[in-house]
Amino acid sequence: MRIVILAMDDPLYTNQFIKQIIDKKQKDIVGFFYVSKGNRMTIRKDQSRISYMFALFLIMGPVYFILNSLTTLRHKFQCVLSQKTRLIPDPMVKAYSEKKGIPSFQIGNPDHPDSLCIIRDLRPDVIINQSQSIIKKSLIDIAQIGVINRHNALLPRNRGRLTPFWILYNNEVETGVSIHFVNEGIDDGDIIIQKKYKVRETDTFNSLVKKNYKLADSAIIEALDKLSLKNCTLIQNDINQATYNTTPDIRHAWTYRKKRILSRWNLKIKRG
Repeated sequence: MRIVILAMDDPLYTNQFIKQIIDKKQKDIVGFFYVSKGNRMTIRKDQSRISYMFALFLIMGPVYFILNSLTTLRHKFQCVLSQKTRLIPDPMVKAYSEKKGIPSFQIGNPDHPDSLCIIRDLRPDVIINQSQSIIKKSLIDIAQIGVINRHNALLPRNRGRLTPFWILYNNEVETGVSIHFVNEGIDDGDIIIQKKYKVRETDTFNSLVKKNYKLADSAIIEALDKLSLKNCTLIQNDINQATYNTTPDIRHAWTYRKKRILSRWNLKIKRG
């Protein structure tokens, strides 16, 4: 199987996830593409980035928000230092891919004709998309088997962004990870693999994200192995059962934070 990876550079979770795929499928990966356009802070043009950051502050809590911000800033500083002085290794996942001998490229838009030309020449069976780009048909059609994605929820429910937040906001009792095909819709391609777990009363946004990424490694490797078989059985991503989540605003985040404070207080009373 010939695999191409599209990914943003994200020191919080995505980079480690991509490194795990590279380590386990190195011989099958024929190209890695660092997509420089878009990151975790990418939102719609009509949304305020400051408001979104404040919503994330409420959702994550001050400790995790500050730790994640410091991790991101340290990563950016290390990137600059490695390029200017060569005193430290390049921390970007693109550099890790190159170290493993995988042809690596930096692009802005995967659907740009120049990008499509390079990807087409690699003749991929499967393209793994972990960028913030909305993939178009011109790219989807290149992969012999298809483009696949990791989604932090159990499709067909909870399509969209920041799904661990909405799982807790809506008091859902189960969640997990879905590896699914990408088409021109939003998270509505057929599902290849799902990994499920119960949501605990003590779970937070941060704990759900960590649990999802612990499952994601084995889930995507299992999905790739499954796709290497002919006529594998897929799970229907039923549009009639689908729910879609928008990017949470400050009002949603504040409601969630109040709920977490009350939940923590109730737990203390129970244990006391």
